[in-house]
Amino acid sequence: MAEWIVGDVHVHSDHCGDGTLSVSEIVERAMPYCDFIAISGHARQSDNWGAGQYEDIVRAREQFPGFPIFHTGELEFPIPRHAMVLATPDDGEFDLQRELVRRFDRLAGVAGIDMACQAMQFVENWSERQRVVVFNHPNAPDVAFEDLDRLAAYDSFKVVACYDRGERRAPQTWDVGAEWDRLLTAGHRVWTRFGSDFHKHFVDGGNDYYPGEFVQDNLYVQDRSYRSILAAYRSGSSFCTVNRIVSELTVRVSTDGLAVSFVANHPIERLEVVSDGRVVAEVHHVGSGPFRRTIPVGPGRYYRLRGIGAEQERRYTSGTVTPVFVSNPVFWEGLAGA
Repeated sequence: MAEWIVGDVHVHSDHCGDGTLSVSEIVERAMPYCDFIAISGHARQSDNWGAGQYEDIVRAREQFPGFPIFHTGELEFPIPRHAMVLATPDDGEFDLQRELVRRFDRLAGVAGIDMACQAMQFVENWSERQRVVVFNHPNAPDVAFEDLDRLAAYDSFKVVACYDRGERRAPQTWDVGAEWDRLLTAGHRVWTRFGSDFHKHFVDGGNDYYPGEFVQDNLYVQDRSYRSILAAYRSGSSFCTVNRIVSELTVRVSTDGLAVSFVANHPIERLEVVSDGRVVAEVHHVGSGPFRRTIPVGPGRYYRLRGIGAEQERRYTSGTVTPVFVSNPVFWEGLAGA
């Protein structure tokens, strides 16, 4: 049965030098907030990279059978960015991660956009199954549009980070008219996500939230299987939230405009419609509760939403935070979401 679920694919365990919790402990802490996670080890040059993490994930899958746990790793990609590959457990996930580190580790001297494209081709040739390549870390560092344009030509290059637990909004994916908008205008189907980058929680003396506690990827899936989750990331059937500011967000192009529906869990100060690299419509002061409206818009290649909420008190530190949400784009040919 199709449903909305919440997950986080940027999570570090004690198999990383700066991680603190075991895989099973992370799952237990994440379950109140998430329906799935990916354990994202720091991939380093080694013939058996990730073996310990993978063994713990296999055991955790037996311990928590209804909670999908992806095994992946942050690769030092040939261009200066941390990249991950999401694959299903029946797709040789451990060997794939190990081979990527062995062949395409920038810190071992494998550098440049040409080598990055070779890495993408390696991912796509791995098997007949489909995978998702994710760029982590908002603005760490930015990637030249020309490089993104080349990478986006590969079917597996799908997700670029927008927001993390440090309350950083990536200019390349958040700002109107920046690189993400340019990719969409050029016809690429590339999506965005939020992630916790969990290492150590505030209650343990760290600066992180538990997976799904602060930022959330909201996916519309046919079921809670690995394949269905991967399919949602590949198709952009998702939206991203801070503090679950909205739920059940759908966006459709209709003859009358843009049909938008969601449940506002917190007040929204401003809702923007972005099309072809510019804001084409705004709605102000949306109160809590169901929201359904057809927003008049002109012709455009795509439409995406940015929502900015009222400030809230932080949970573990002083000061305030501004909840936001971002939809993935919809196109004239139909819904790229639910």
